[in-house]
Amino acid sequence: MKKIISLLLCVITLQLPAQKNQFTLTGKINGLDSKKVFLIIYDEAYPNGIRRDSIIVNNGSFTLTAPIEKLQYASISPGIDRIVKKSGSGGYYPAKSSIIQLFLFPGAQVVVSGKITDFADAYPSGDKANNDFTRLNKAIYPLLNKSVNISVKFSKKEIKDTVLIKKMKDTADMLDKKVLAIKEKFLRENTASSAAAWLLSDMMIRSQVSNEAATAFFNNMNKEKLADVPFYADVAKRIEGISATAIGKTVPEINTLNTYDGKRFDLTSLRGKYVVIDFWGTWCGPCIAGMPKMKVYLDQYKDKLEIVGIAQESDNGSRWKKFIFDKPQYAWHQILNTKENDFVLQFNVAGFPTKFIIDPNGKILGRFVGEDDQIYDKIDELLK
Repeated sequence: MKKIISLLLCVITLQLPAQKNQFTLTGKINGLDSKKVFLIIYDEAYPNGIRRDSIIVNNGSFTLTAPIEKLQYASISPGIDRIVKKSGSGGYYPAKSSIIQLFLFPGAQVVVSGKITDFADAYPSGDKANNDFTRLNKAIYPLLNKSVNISVKFSKKEIKDTVLIKKMKDTADMLDKKVLAIKEKFLRENTASSAAAWLLSDMMIRSQVSNEAATAFFNNMNKEKLADVPFYADVAKRIEGISATAIGKTVPEINTLNTYDGKRFDLTSLRGKYVVIDFWGTWCGPCIAGMPKMKVYLDQYKDKLEIVGIAQESDNGSRWKKFIFDKPQYAWHQILNTKENDFVLQFNVAGFPTKFIIDPNGKILGRFVGEDDQIYDKIDELLK
């Protein structure tokens, strides 16, 4: 009798809903033959911007109950090597079809189901946000998977037939256009969805939508229903940044203590000189590659030009500080971007490096994405 009562108590405990400050995640995925899956929750409040939990898998099933404070985007890596899209050079493609995307929030009870083939054909359910996300990803994941599989074949350089190569490239382009069309349709039809707010934010970060289209999608969203959704707030800041950083506008305020030397920096203190604002990161190869030339120009126009670096890092800034300590020639005005002082959002920066030229009166003269000679030609034109 005691055993029966104990068993009933266990069953009742398992069926209790998640507490207000917790989520419960349960999964049953066919073909999931790994011993663990890895849950990653993305938030800059966590060390290195993520929280990582490993979850034991038993016959394709797993469960986790854990604390959470707000709505957050998360992903599950199935821990299966065969769905990782490896390139011929030894690296891999960060294909979204290789992970399971979901939302977590206080009180959430998320159920993940589906199967593993050569991609993660598994999706979350249990609430509106995750149900919406599933509708989107069920439509685009198979297409994304086909497209990245073509890229994998190209990377291995095993195909020599030029006609076949062109046909495959055309197919990949067609698939990518279909994915974009599905995303845009989702944004038009789900104006009160947290998933749509996240999608627009993600598309803006990846430069998959023009500033004009992003503004139109944002203006069509249901502000009242999305007011407390963090992804919506991020998009709102980016939309503000589109207008605030237009050519001819006065540059937004940059006033912060998050500097390399720990002293307060105020952009207005550089009035009277031309300023290059450089958004970069220690992880960004092109950003680093462009620094020697930036140093040459800073020395060449030292009486007329200043450089302000704003670094986007995934850790607490330790790599950034070490990089500048090891390379003091790049210790011009250097700032660490943070969630509290998010200049990346404020300036609507999506690609790295992104550079702005500011005139001596604080007006924005140009925006340059990527590392090329256009910005240096413009500096020569202005300062020679």
